[in-house]
Amino acid sequence: MSNTSAQVRKREPRSRLRSRLAIVAGLTVPALALAACSSSGGTTTPSASTSASSSAAAEPVTLWVQSGDGGSDALLKGYAAQNTAFEAAHPGVTVKFTVKNFNDLVNTLKLQLSGSNVPDVTQVNQGYGSLGQLVTDQLVKSLDDSSTKYNWASRQSAALLNLDGAFSPDGKSMGSGSLYGVAATGAWVGLFMNLDNAKKLGITAPPATLADLEADLAKAKDGGVTPLVYGTSDGGTPIWLIANLIMAQGSPQMLTDIVNGTSATLPPEVLGAAQTMKKWADAGYFSKGSAAFSGNDAVGKFAKGDGLFTLNGSWNVFAADNPAGFTLVPFPTGTAGTTASIATGDLPWSIPAKAAHPDLAAEYINFITDPANNAAWVANGQVPASVSGTETQLVADNKITGVSADAITKWSSLAKDGTTLPFPDWATPTWYDTISKSAQSLEAGQMTPEEFVKALQDDYGAFTTKRMGG
Repeated sequence: MSNTSAQVRKREPRSRLRSRLAIVAGLTVPALALAACSSSGGTTTPSASTSASSSAAAEPVTLWVQSGDGGSDALLKGYAAQNTAFEAAHPGVTVKFTVKNFNDLVNTLKLQLSGSNVPDVTQVNQGYGSLGQLVTDQLVKSLDDSSTKYNWASRQSAALLNLDGAFSPDGKSMGSGSLYGVAATGAWVGLFMNLDNAKKLGITAPPATLADLEADLAKAKDGGVTPLVYGTSDGGTPIWLIANLIMAQGSPQMLTDIVNGTSATLPPEVLGAAQTMKKWADAGYFSKGSAAFSGNDAVGKFAKGDGLFTLNGSWNVFAADNPAGFTLVPFPTGTAGTTASIATGDLPWSIPAKAAHPDLAAEYINFITDPANNAAWVANGQVPASVSGTETQLVADNKITGVSADAITKWSSLAKDGTTLPFPDWATPTWYDTISKSAQSLEAGQMTPEEFVKALQDDYGAFTTKRMGG
């Protein structure tokens, strides 16, 4: 997941930040850059041999590929490299690669796929309100046969495949059923930590448990360092925080069950998480005036040396004069040794039901998710969704350092040995706004933890009951 230098995706109403991207266009903080900016290596072209054995087109064919990653220049450079290699492996095939920004994609996709002029393969947005609706309306094809043919289960975990693209055929159950989308690149939410400030405070290692984190926050407060550089005006950061607190007080599976809507009633741990959030706000662990700036503003402040921690995504990495002075680590769970993070693919790729070249489209998805082609992603500072085991070497080869390197290598560890979790607001079409607004009120003392849970439950329960046919 990436952003271009001094550019991160901007949240609009019902925009992609509600799934994960806090990216703000036109960000003016000079310290912000994306992972690719810390790489001195050139773009690496994927090996054409990966899919060279696949059927070449007997006649010239144009494969229409539609992306929703408009504005992410480095990510699009990675796709350009993949497209060139795909054409080389498929003589006679020309990739027509069109790009929309996220909002345009999501707002127009259902109407587009209902018509007669549809792409062969397109990115979609996860969640009940987006991919779930396309599945319900039978506008995208099941990828089960392609997954079996190309053995996609060998390159991405079942948990990751399920949370990015699995639905029941009626679109009512997310996270299980048939596969309708597969992501090529990944992203995860974690704690950025200022190691220099930590050393001054006598903190020698990242927190391993929630108790460790709370102790570190208290040390920072006592030492005159902002404990958590925190901005809430765009809503994303408090959503990630409440999700991590639910997971830490319950279990990773609990967060997955909430998002998938296995019950219309939220578990009691949500109240415990809300109480912790309020306790931290009252203790002064958050930046003063946090409601006046965004999560991306917070990263900008953090990159300049303010604070011990900030909470954000692997797509929002930054360049620093002292890259060794910062690290990016998973938010700690309640138990040492357990690693879990909000970690998903970028917009997954799906094949429209009316695609003119569905078999070739499946080959395209197979190609760009093939771990043998990960060099193209890493060279452009991107996190490959499919783990090859070569990520650390690729990072070294491209001289990627600091949090940019952490974003890639720790994704590999999460994907192989940890638990990847969905973004919480996928649970309902309106939960993003409900959680973000309620969290701001909670932290400001305008809402009690019990009122916070009620606001979430009212939204969640109504949608989940309706979805389940109640």
